[in-house]
Amino acid sequence: MSARSTARSLLATLAAAVALGACGPTPPQAPFHEAKKLDASTGDISTLCGLAYQVTAFPGDHSHDLANLEAKADTSVRSLASVYARNPEWIYQGETVRQLVVDALTTLHACGLTRAEQTLRRETSHQQD
Repeated sequence: MSARSTARSLLATLAAAVALGACGPTPPQAPFHEAKKLDASTGDISTLCGLAYQVTAFPGDHSHDLANLEAKADTSVRSLASVYARNPEWIYQGETVRQLVVDALTTLHACGLTRAEQTLRRETSHQQD
């Protein structure tokens, strides 16, 4: 094998390694256990807000239904806040945990689950910029 052939093989191998390395997840990804918490908590917040919109779409006293939704949302925001406390810069589905918290705060405010919003704000405020 000539020196030129060896150099080409080496360059091809190096190019393949660089290309494959670029295909991996963007660091720092949230660890598996925390990613599961993020998946569950953000999904639950979204679902609970959808239910809050449904409950309040019709006239009447919704305080009991909203109190139940707030209690469930409180559990979800505490789970989200626990991951935030570990590392707000972890990435989950293309967003940092910090961005997920901001999105959750906006969502909770918009759907009227303000007690859960306040809990999340309080639990994450010590690390907010």
